[in-house]
Amino acid sequence: MADNPKPGSNFIFGKKTEGSDHVPGVLKYPAMSKLAEYNNDLCEAKYGSHKREPLGKPMTRNYVMPEKVMQEEFRFGQHVIPSEPAKNVLFPEGGEKHETPRVAAMYLKTHGTFEPGQQKERNYNWPIDKKNHRFGYIEEREADGAAKCVKPERFGESFPETKIVKKTVEDYIEVTKDELGKHKNLGQQSDPNQVFGAMKRKEEWNAAMCIYGVPETRNEVDPEPDLGRCTKMNCTNAVRRPEDTDRAFGVPTIRNDIPKKARKSVADPQNYGDEPEAVKLLFPSSYLEFGITEEDFNAPRSREEIKTIFENIGFQYKIGKFNAMFSRAQQYGESGEVSVRTFLAAVKELHFVE
Repeated sequence: MADNPKPGSNFIFGKKTEGSDHVPGVLKYPAMSKLAEYNNDLCEAKYGSHKREPLGKPMTRNYVMPEKVMQEEFRFGQHVIPSEPAKNVLFPEGGEKHETPRVAAMYLKTHGTFEPGQQKERNYNWPIDKKNHRFGYIEEREADGAAKCVKPERFGESFPETKIVKKTVEDYIEVTKDELGKHKNLGQQSDPNQVFGAMKRKEEWNAAMCIYGVPETRNEVDPEPDLGRCTKMNCTNAVRRPEDTDRAFGVPTIRNDIPKKARKSVADPQNYGDEPEAVKLLFPSSYLEFGITEEDFNAPRSREEIKTIFENIGFQYKIGKFNAMFSRAQQYGESGEVSVRTFLAAVKELHFVE
């Protein structure tokens, strides 16, 4: 096998499929002459399915129907007697529809349908008037019941009799029981103005001394000599020229040193100082939904363009007042240029001035 030559580039692997009838040839019936069709119908007529289910016609079951069924006015099923429409049952023409007493009693017995406020009737033969009679025991009402519960020793306008007891009993009650609004008496007989506890001493060190230190310990809180710089030997960045001692090397993040392109490419990663700040990304302006940026408000515009913009938003002024407001807006702007932002400031100041 290893020494056998490799097959050529046109060699086809696998078993060849034998040819068969194609789908169009199987589905498309060959055209026949009239004589051939008549002969084919005679051959097909022998089959029962051809007789019961002829092509293009309903199935024939060979039923023998009575004569009345063959009439055109005949209809199968039971004739339904027309009754009251469902719409009139749900929504009566005269409003609410009351049932007759006989029908209401039938629904009460079968479905338990009670009218609003209807009393349940069991048809008992009571010797009393059930509409006015109340069952149960009647309890006599006692006046000032809550007051007697709160102050049981006082009834009406009388006061309880004063009892004289020994002082030792009262002292015992005063020590063992708590008085409302007062601290517990422990029998120490101390001065009420006396303050217990150790007095807080003034510390020599405070938080400021811990952060900034004192002249004696200044070297302990000073920054480390290697903070922000490299002190490793032979690894320091020594400048060659004395004027480069305080020079900041590298490329700045905001490229103010190169001119800004008129049309910035999408693939340009440079920041020319015109990108929005973080606060604008977190809280964007409501005008961004309409495609209006802050540059559109601050861009310098001509007198006719300013007039057209403010007339479209409903600020229409006479020519004299508009010129006065435009001159006021020139004072707000730099080098006498007027933008939408500066003209808005002039509108707030002179809108109600005639």
